Amino acid sequence: MNKLDLLLIGAISSATAVAQSDGVTVPLQSGALRIQPIANGVMRVRFSKSGSFPAQRVPVLINLEQPRYTVRDRAGSLTVATNEIVAVLDKKSGALSFKTADGRKILSEVAGSRSLTPETLPGQQPAHAYRSRLAFQLTPTEGIYGLGQHQDGYMDYRGSSVALEQVNREIAIPFLVSSNGYGLLWNNPSHTDVNVASESTELPVASELDENAKPGGFTAKYYTGERFDSLATTTKEAKIDHDWDKVPPAGLPQDHYSARWTGSIQAPISGSYLFKTVSDDGVRLWVDGRTVIDNWSVHAPTVDQARVALAKGTRHSIRLEYFQSTGGAIMRFTCGIQKPSSTLEWRSEAADDIDYCVFYGPWIDDVMARYRHATGDAPLPPETALGYWQSKEHYATQDEWDSIAAEYRERRHPIDNIVQDWFYWDPWPWGSHKFDPKRYPDPAAGIAELHDKYHMQFMISVWGKFLPGSAEYPNANRDLMDAKGFLYPELDYYDAFNPDARKLYWQLMRNDIFKFGVDAWWLDASEPELDMQAFRKTETAAGLGSLVLNGWPLMHTVGVSSGQLETAPDKRVFILTRSAYAGQQRTGAACWSGDITATWKVYADQIPAGLNFGLSGIPYWTTDIGAFFVPGNLYPKGASDPGYRELFTRWFQFGAFCPIFRVHGTDFAKEMWRFGPETEKTLNKYDELRYRLMPYIYSQAWHVTSRGGTIMRALVMDFPKDTTAREVKDEFMFGPSLLICPVIKPGVTSRKVYLPAGTGWYDFWSGKSYAGGENITADAPIDKLPIFVRAGTILPLGPVIQYIGEKPEDPIELRIYPGANANFTLYEDAGNNNDYRKGLRSIIPISWNDQSKVVRVGQRQGSYPGMLQQRSFTVTRGESKISSLRYSGSPVSAVVSQP
Repeated sequence: MNKLDLLLIGAISSATAVAQSDGVTVPLQSGALRIQPIANGVMRVRFSKSGSFPAQRVPVLINLEQPRYTVRDRAGSLTVATNEIVAVLDKKSGALSFKTADGRKILSEVAGSRSLTPETLPGQQPAHAYRSRLAFQLTPTEGIYGLGQHQDGYMDYRGSSVALEQVNREIAIPFLVSSNGYGLLWNNPSHTDVNVASESTELPVASELDENAKPGGFTAKYYTGERFDSLATTTKEAKIDHDWDKVPPAGLPQDHYSARWTGSIQAPISGSYLFKTVSDDGVRLWVDGRTVIDNWSVHAPTVDQARVALAKGTRHSIRLEYFQSTGGAIMRFTCGIQKPSSTLEWRSEAADDIDYCVFYGPWIDDVMARYRHATGDAPLPPETALGYWQSKEHYATQDEWDSIAAEYRERRHPIDNIVQDWFYWDPWPWGSHKFDPKRYPDPAAGIAELHDKYHMQFMISVWGKFLPGSAEYPNANRDLMDAKGFLYPELDYYDAFNPDARKLYWQLMRNDIFKFGVDAWWLDASEPELDMQAFRKTETAAGLGSLVLNGWPLMHTVGVSSGQLETAPDKRVFILTRSAYAGQQRTGAACWSGDITATWKVYADQIPAGLNFGLSGIPYWTTDIGAFFVPGNLYPKGASDPGYRELFTRWFQFGAFCPIFRVHGTDFAKEMWRFGPETEKTLNKYDELRYRLMPYIYSQAWHVTSRGGTIMRALVMDFPKDTTAREVKDEFMFGPSLLICPVIKPGVTSRKVYLPAGTGWYDFWSGKSYAGGENITADAPIDKLPIFVRAGTILPLGPVIQYIGEKPEDPIELRIYPGANANFTLYEDAGNNNDYRKGLRSIIPISWNDQSKVVRVGQRQGSYPGMLQQRSFTVTRGESKISSLRYSGSPVSAVVSQP
C-alpha cells in the first residue's frame, strides 16, 4: 500500500470502495467498476457485471506500473488521481470523466452509455458473453485519428464510422488519438464498430430505385465471363448480400462470371453517406458517374468504402460492378447514412467486460510513448531494413536471386534487401516449408552468395496455413500440427493463441527455413485469411473465435519474434506482415497495406491510411510501390506503359519517405531498369537520396525505440492547433524536419502545398524560404517531389552508398536551416545485432544556436565495437560549404556565416 494515499470523505465508506496499491474497485448497482492507474498519465478502467476481472484473452497491456495515487471520496464524486491525470466518478450517474492535475478536461463518458448485454455466442460449445457498449463526449473541434489502417481516404475520422475487423487491406487496431492530446485504447479484440461522432443507419430499401426509377431495389444483371461477356439473367434485388462460394448465381458457371447493378438512390436526409462493399473478387462503384470504389482485381474477401455527401431529396445514379474469377465468391453492398453527433461510441460484438485505457499527453508524441510502453516498446529494426527492398510475386528460381542482385550492383542502384514470395514450395503443399529442389537446388548457398557477394539481406514469405499433402508430396508439418490438435478444424490455420502451437510453429520455421541463413520474415495473410464467420464459431486456446477475432496477427508475430530471439538472441528480428493488432510493435513487425490495385485513387488513399496506421501506435509501415495488381485494361503495356511509368514514379517518390521502402507486385517485374532509362534515372535519384538520409532515418529509428517516437507523422502530431494542417491528408512530416508532399494526380507539373503555421520553411531543392501558414504552388515535374525543411533544422546527410555498411558514414554533411534554435541526436550502433540493448551504441548531440550562429557537435556518449573513432562533419548552408569539423568524441564548434 506504499504507493497509495487513501482519503475517504463522505458517502462511500472504506468497506464499499476497495482501494489497493494497484487500483480502486467501486461497487455499482449494475456491476463493479475498477479504476487502475497504470502510469502517471494513464488510467485503465474496467467494468464487470460479476465483480471479477478476468485476465486479458489477448495480452495487449504488458507493462502495468503502480504509480502513487490518491483517492478522495466526496458527497457527489469519487476521484482517483496521479500526478498527471485524474479520474472522477459521478456517484449519481455512474459516469467517469478525466481531467489533468490542474483541472483541465480531457475526456468524459456519456452518462448511461456503459452497458454489457448478455449474449450467447454460437459455436461447437456456445459461449456466454456480452455485447459491450460505451460512449464518450467529444468537444466540438477535436479530430480523431488512428484505429488501424482503413483505405477510405479519410485522415480525420470525425463524423464517420469505422468497422474494426481484420481483412486484406484493412487493419483493425482499437486505439485512437485526439487532436486534444489524449489516446484511447478499447481493449477488446472482437469485432468492434466505432462511431466517431456519428450515428449510422442503413439506407431504406424504398430509397433504392431500379433503372426504371421504381423503388425497392436495384436492377441486377448477371453475365458469363469476367467482362460481362454474355447476359444470363436480369432481376431486381432489394438486398445485395451474396456468398456464391458453393452455388453460383442461377444460370452461371461455378467460376468466371460478372454482375452489374444499376439504378439510383433518393437521399432521405442531407449528410454523409457511407458506401461499403465486401467482395471476392473485383468490385467498382460509380456514384453520379464518378468512381468512388475501384478494386478491380482478384483478391480475398476485402472491405472497400467510400463516403459521399448528398443533399436531402436529391437523386443520384448508382452503378455497381463485380467479377468473380476462381475460388471464393462474395459480394455485399450497403449504404449507410451518417448522422453527425457529439459522441464517440464503441460497440463490440463479444466481451467478458469493458476494458479501456486513457493516455494523456498533452502532445500526441507523449501519448504515443505512453501507449507504446504500456503495450510494448518497439525494438530497433536492422539498419538494412531501412534501406531499399526489391520484391515481386514471385522469384521462381534460385538463379533469379543471383541475376537480380547482380543487375542492381552492376547498375549501382542502392539496395539492401531481396524477397522470396510464395510458391517456392510448389509442388509440395502449403505449409511444408520446402524449397522445390528443381528450382532452388541449394538455398543455403544462394542466400550465402546474396550475403557475401552482393551484400544483400534475404526475406522469405511464410504463412500460418497448412494444407494436406499427398502420397507423392506429403506435408509432415501439417500432420504434426494436426496430431497435436493445433489446427483449426477445416480452416487449415494453426492456433496462434496456443503458446505450445506458437512454439511448434517457430520450430518448424527454424528447422526448415531459418537454417539456410534467412534474415527476415514475411508473415503473409496474417489476418488470418480465412472465413471470419467460421472463425467466430471456432474454439481457440483463448476462447471462442468471436471473443478474440482481431488478435490473431499479434499472437502470430509474438511467436515468431520470441522464437527467433530465443534461437539467435544476437540477431535483430524483422517481420513484414499484412495485418496487426494493438501492441504488435513490440515484436519487431512492420506492416504493408495489402494487395492493392494500381490506380491514382488507390495510391492517394495510401497516404492517410499509412498516417492513421502510425497514429495507431505501430511505427513501421509500407506499401507495394506501384501496387500489387496492375489492371491490363488501364495499363496494357505494363512497365512500358507511359501512364503506368508516371504512376510508378510518383509512388516510388512517396515510398522513399515511408518508414519501409519497398517495391512489390504481380503481373510483371518492377525492378528499376524495367521502366526505361529516363524513369530509371529518376528512381535512382530518390533511391540515392534515401541512402544519403540514412543518418537522419536511423537516428529517428532510435528515437522510436528509446522515446516512443514516430517517423511518418501526420501533421496533427506537430501542428495540433493548426486546423488547416490537421485536415491535410496528402502531406506529412518525415521525422521532425522534412515535409513530404507527394504528387497524387497524373499529368501535373506542380501541386498546391500547405506550409503549416508557427514555423518557417525552406524548399529542399532550391533553398528558397517561405513563411508558415500559407498555401503555395510548388514545382513538381516528373523528377521532382516537393520537399520542404522546417526552419530550425540540422539535417545530417551521409555519402552516397550502395548498401548499409559499404563504407563508414564519413564525412557527414550537416545542413543548417536557420530561423530557430535546433538540436539533433546522431545515433549509431553496429546496425544488426542486439548489443544496443546492453548500451553498446553511440549518441552524438548536435546543436544550432540561431542567435550566435554557432553549430556545436557535443560530447559523444557511449561506444560500440567497430565505431568510427575519428570523423569529419561538413557544415553547409544551402549549396555553400561553411566549415569542416574534425571530431574525435570531444565537443567542437563552428560559426556559420551567411553563405
